[in-house]
Amino acid sequence: MPVLVRSMSCLSLLPMLFALAVQAQSDRAPHLFEQISRHLGQQERTLIDIRHDLHRHPELSNEEVRTAGVITAHLEGLGFEVRTGVGGHGVVGMLKSAQPGPVVAFRADMDAVRSNAPDPVNYRSVVPGMRHICGHDVHVAVGLGIAEAFAATRDEWPGTVMLIFQPAEERGTGANAMLRDNVFEPMPPDAIFAVHTTPYPVGTLATAPGAMMAGRALVNVTLQGPGNVEEAAATVRQALLSLSTVPPNQMMDTAPPGFIFVQLFNPALSASSEDAGSSSEATVGGQVMTLGAEDRARAKALALEALQSADLGDATLEVTYNDRFLEGVTNDSALVELANAAIETHVPSVDVQKVDGAIPVFSEDFGSFQARTPGIMYYLGVSNPEAGTVGMPHTPNYVADDAAILVGSRAITAAMLERLMAE
Repeated sequence: MPVLVRSMSCLSLLPMLFALAVQAQSDRAPHLFEQISRHLGQQERTLIDIRHDLHRHPELSNEEVRTAGVITAHLEGLGFEVRTGVGGHGVVGMLKSAQPGPVVAFRADMDAVRSNAPDPVNYRSVVPGMRHICGHDVHVAVGLGIAEAFAATRDEWPGTVMLIFQPAEERGTGANAMLRDNVFEPMPPDAIFAVHTTPYPVGTLATAPGAMMAGRALVNVTLQGPGNVEEAAATVRQALLSLSTVPPNQMMDTAPPGFIFVQLFNPALSASSEDAGSSSEATVGGQVMTLGAEDRARAKALALEALQSADLGDATLEVTYNDRFLEGVTNDSALVELANAAIETHVPSVDVQKVDGAIPVFSEDFGSFQARTPGIMYYLGVSNPEAGTVGMPHTPNYVADDAAILVGSRAITAAMLERLMAE
């Protein structure tokens, strides 16, 4: 009987011991982040040099061989366990602490785009017709900054850090390719973070709970009928365009939730026979952008209804509608609250803003990861008003200020650290 009493007493102490351990981690967080912040400051020049190197040597989607090599070498040098060739040229780095805890991930995309515009920086691209004008070189540098931070403090935080360097974001295929290649194995993350460069001033981050970036659906309509079906194709095009609530000349402006934006591809492709009375065929294709799952379903229903009720004469139509070509970015509300509080506490110099609405034509395949685990993306300000540079992605004069690398590294490390210590 005395033995039983002692066992019950020990069990009754477990909740209190757990609470004390959690409190100890919380008390240690400010000192730990001060250590991280100092280390990142010491590594800033190295991170900038890596970013400049990647900027000079851009690689298109599914061609990121050199970029992956640079990332792999740096992660291995920091003691990460590294997997390569994930979903193409994707790289995954894992760093486990000696203490048990959750798995928290960061994703950085790494492909460049075609651009013949002059590169306005002194570390300009040496590859003709190719540039980093979406900021993926900055995203990679932020990811390696996060690697530096956690590697330097490996024994002082619980759990596992997973860093995902993704290929082919510009094609909208890289995230799903990595998921098909079991990117999250053998330890699926409990949360995932990302940043995307935007024209906010350096020192600014912005995000929102819930839907933040548009998802994209692909629609394809094949028409067949006697004679020429061009008139029916024109009717289909008009039926789809009539769904759009965003005028084409405003497509770069922020639109409120509930918008539908339809963008058709090249004019209908047709194949007609020269024989009178014979049948012909035409194809109309496009994409439909919406914000969030509810609007995505509504847009699909409206599109199918409009097509089925269109007066096509003697032509018949066949419709394929992929409403989840790109998931769009939808942030986990609880994670947004936790991460914002961590950044405001540990990186008070950063201005964290709330995003309202979305730019209809801007999408991201990060949402494919968010569909598997709670996630949050931050817009990372890269513009420098004093220098007159603007970081609007996919524009000819795009310039991302190097100072954004340290801002993003410190802020996202703070958010990830808070999530690691939250359990």
